[in-house]
Parts: sequence; C-alpha cells; structure tokens
Amino acid sequence: MTQNFPFNHFLKLDGIAEAPAKATEVNPVIVEKALKGVTPPSATPTADSSSEELRTITDAVLEHIKNLINFNKFHAYFANTFTVSAIHQTTVEFVVTTSFIKKMIETHYLDTVRQALYEILGKDYDLTIEVMGNSQTQPSLSSNNENILNSLKTKKPDSVRNSTFFIDELEPTKEDLFKAIDSQVIEHQANQGSNQIDPAKSFNNFIIGPSNNIAHALSMAVAKDPGKTYPALYIYGNSGLGKTHLIHAIANSIQSRTPSTRICMTSANRFMNEMVESIKSNRQFDFRRKYTENTDVLIIDDIHELKNKTTTQEMFFHIFNELIERGKQLVFTSDKVPKEIDGIEDRIRTRLSSALPVEIQQPDLETRIAILKKKAIEKDVYLSDDVVNLIAKCVKSNIRELEGCLIKLGAVTSILKVDIDLEVAKEHLKLNEELENQKNVTIESISRNVANYYKIPIGDLRGKAKTKEVALPRQVAMYLVSKMLKPTLKENGHYFSGRDHSTVLHAIKTISDRIKMDPSLAQQVLDIEKQL
Repeated sequence: MTQNFPFNHFLKLDGIAEAPAKATEVNPVIVEKALKGVTPPSATPTADSSSEELRTITDAVLEHIKNLINFNKFHAYFANTFTVSAIHQTTVEFVVTTSFIKKMIETHYLDTVRQALYEILGKDYDLTIEVMGNSQTQPSLSSNNENILNSLKTKKPDSVRNSTFFIDELEPTKEDLFKAIDSQVIEHQANQGSNQIDPAKSFNNFIIGPSNNIAHALSMAVAKDPGKTYPALYIYGNSGLGKTHLIHAIANSIQSRTPSTRICMTSANRFMNEMVESIKSNRQFDFRRKYTENTDVLIIDDIHELKNKTTTQEMFFHIFNELIERGKQLVFTSDKVPKEIDGIEDRIRTRLSSALPVEIQQPDLETRIAILKKKAIEKDVYLSDDVVNLIAKCVKSNIRELEGCLIKLGAVTSILKVDIDLEVAKEHLKLNEELENQKNVTIESISRNVANYYKIPIGDLRGKAKTKEVALPRQVAMYLVSKMLKPTLKENGHYFSGRDHSTVLHAIKTISDRIKMDPSLAQQVLDIEKQL
C-alpha cells in the first residue's frame, strides 16, 4: 500500500498540484513533502479513473454501514441512494437522492458513516452531504455519466432489482415515518429531569383534583413563607403524578416573590455525584458550604435514591441538621414514605420522617381530562372531546404517560399531515375503550420496571455508574427497549445518559446471546416483559 496507493486521487490539497496521470507509482517521500508545502509536478487524473476509485470507496463504505445498522434501514437510507462524490484532505463529500434521506442520515447516522470511513481510510474526516442535483459546488459525480447514481437510471436492466427499482421514485416508507414519530416521543422522555428550575412549571398551570389538592395547598404555603410554616416538606407518590411539577412551581414562586432567595434544586443522584467529585478534588468544605451557608431553600428530587449510599447519607445528615438550625426550607420528593425506603440509616429515616408528608395519588378521570386539555393547548395540538375522553379513559397510570400521548399525536399531525380523529388516535396510541387497563409501553415504563425488578434506583439505571449491580439491569433495559420499541441505537443510548451506539449495540447483543445460554436470565427478562 505504501508504494502503489493512489494518493493523488484521494488528497486534494489547496495549492498543491496532483501527481502526473501517467505515473504508475507514487513515491511516499514526495507525498510527505507535498503535505509540508513542497509542490510536486502537476497533472489532473482522468474522470474515468476518479469515478472508478470513488465507486470502490462507496462500495466499501456501504459494506461497513450494512454491518452496523438495521437491515431495513440500510436499504431505506443507503443502498443505491448514497455515494461518495469527493474526498479532500479533511473532508469527504457524499451525494444522496432525496432531502428526506439527507435529513435522516444527518440526524441519526453521521457517527455510523464516520466509523465506516475510519475503518476504511484510517483517519477521521468531516462529512458533507448534498442532495443529488442541488449542489452548488463543482459538478463532481452528480454530473458524471459514470456516476453510480446516474448509471442506475441509464443502464439497461440486467436483473429483477434493476428493472423494478428506480432512485427517483424512492420516498420515505410508512415505517420510516412511524420511526420519526417514535423518535420525537423518545427524545421528549429522555429529556426529563434537570437541576435547572423550569420556568414553564408553575402553580398556575398545575391542574388540581382530589388526588393532589392537599399537596398543591401545602406547596403553595411553603412557597409563600419558606422556612417558617413547614420547614421540611416531603411529597411522595408514584412516578409521573406531578411531584416534579410542584417542586419547580415552589421554586418559581419563591423566586418571583423574593429574587434574592438562594434556591438549590438537585436530585439525590446528582447530590451524590457532586459529593464524590468534591472528595476526589479535595473540596469537601466547598461542597458543604454550598449546601449550607449558600442555600436558603434546598430541594432534592427522588430522595429515596440515597439508599445504600453510606457516605452520602452521612453528608446529607449534617446538611439537613444545619439547614433546619438556620431556619432554612427543605423540600423532598420520593416514590415512597421514609419507613418504606430500604438501605438508609435509622437517623436518616428519622430526619425524613420529621418532614411533613403529603401524598399525590393517581388522578381521577375528570382530572385526567382537564390535564389533557390544558397540555394540548400548551403544545398547540388540537384534540376533539372524543379523542380526549378516549385517552383519559385508557391511560390511567400517570400524567407523564398522558403527556407522551400528546407528544405522539402532535408528531403524527406534523409528520403524516393528518388531522387527529378517533380512529387515528386509536391506531397510533394503540388504545381501546374496551381495554381501559391496557398499558402504554414507553422507554420510561420499561426502564422503571427493570429498575423495580432488580431493586435499583431508576437514576442509577440511567446514570453513569458502571458497577456490577447496575451494569446487567441497564443492559436488560436497553435490550427490552430495542425489542419492544425499536428505536435507533442513538435514541436508545440518549435516554441512558447519552451512551453511544456501540455501547447500546454491545448491550443488546450481550443479553440476546446470554438468554440463549442462561435459563435464569431468560426467565428474568420474561418476567419483566410480562409486567409490561
């Protein structure tokens, strides 16, 4: 390769002419000097030889991509639609046949293409993708009669595939459009949870019903007079019922009344990770001062995730005591009451039990209808009353599931360009009024069931931890998400703290192989699927 590799066809250096076309060998020393600014004799390769080499590179890239992604997606977005048009010193240019394919590749498969290029050419390249016929740059392959794309339209058919498939007729399939809809839902669910106060969550847009009216009233009392009326408030209930909305509403209300109030909002997992980093960097004093001297209102979401974190519990114990002594406000959320949290010390349980407990329950039908109508207005999604009633009757689990239905119907409207009627809603949400207890499986419901089955916090399952106790459940979750929802590898990994596609692919393959050999694991996966 060092003596005969045609460097002049792959490197287009500004100000550096290419090697003579008649040369059969290229001296690597000359190439190295050219890269340093020494200009060798110039000549231009013929169009035919350049086209043939780019065709070879295209075939190699496609072969690599074919082994990295789903078979159907490869044939939808790459086979006979995707070609290398030029290779420069740092950039590889590609041509595709439609704007839709360009968008899908740029959104979901750029890392896959980069990986294929690296394995073939041995270095990282920047990528540019143009739609065939839309490029304003040099003619390149799109105007070359030898181009692999053009040849498909002019070459006499010599096989069934060539005689029945035409590039110009390629349109996104129904499956492609459905995947795009599911992608929006998954992205929305993956972005849940933040240590930033969300200004969109307030008491004004919190829908009150019999299931949450007491929690709402107590939260407003805390926001009106923090540290005085109820110095410690403990809101508990199942996931997705509005606990997070209330703590953001408390924070927003306090900020609007007294902007100088120092509010610290975090989760138990983030609190632990921050403390670990402070220990590594020998800044424990700064960490403790942040949560005591520099905090007037401390809000910790999912406090139950402190279980089995002995060192973190020790630090939390001292911070809790100091803030109470200073007359500050504490607010906690959890999925259970303190006495039901396993793996915490008695003194921690006692401190949490001293807070005022208030439960949020599942919303009743009227509340669910009111929530749907309110959120539909916020998200600019028009739903008729019969569609709203259908969703409210069938989706009983939590508010987050209701919101997921709205996100999906909004995506259906924008992507499929259809109005939402009863039949459309039933088809895409898989709802049936006769089966009111039917569950709407989502990436979050799968992950929560896996976490509950293995008795680990959902935050650990989604987080960065790589311990043995977490690694297997996370792989099981990724496997089930892939099996039941069929998102892209990137979408799957995005929900689990932004893990890359190779990690997700490894997890899916690991569980898929192990359940064939390990009856115990196969039974575990089956049990979780039954719960869904």
